[in-house]
Amino acid sequence: MVQTINKPNTMNTATRTRRTRKGAFGHSQVRMDDSVYLLRRQVIEVIYAANSRLSVRLPRLEVRVVDGGDCQVLGYAVMGGKVVHIPKDTFGRPCLLQVVLHEILHAVLSTEHDEDCRLMSAYVDHTLTDDEAWELFLGYF
Repeated sequence: MVQTINKPNTMNTATRTRRTRKGAFGHSQVRMDDSVYLLRRQVIEVIYAANSRLSVRLPRLEVRVVDGGDCQVLGYAVMGGKVVHIPKDTFGRPCLLQVVLHEILHAVLSTEHDEDCRLMSAYVDHTLTDDEAWELFLGYF
């Protein structure tokens, strides 16, 4: 006969605390609602545009809209992890396309920062035109 041991409620605490834990740079993921969905959709449209311009297909990328934290950070990605984080404050800026393409290169190709490349520089010292950003982005493929 097999005995069962009654354990107290052992809910996975990682799942329970995920909502309150801060991510990189002190950001936290924003709860999805209609307004956040529209912001996220802007990033997804850039990914779709990249897929239409490339001869290869990008892998599925997870897009997260984040809030709070370091206001100097315009975006960040898990290197090679296919996850892109864009703070709410970045939306509406003229450099959004540049930031998203930069983060895609981190997330997909694990491309490091390169201060000699205006797209992969760690800082946005001046906003690239859309054509310049796409030309530099496509050069990595």
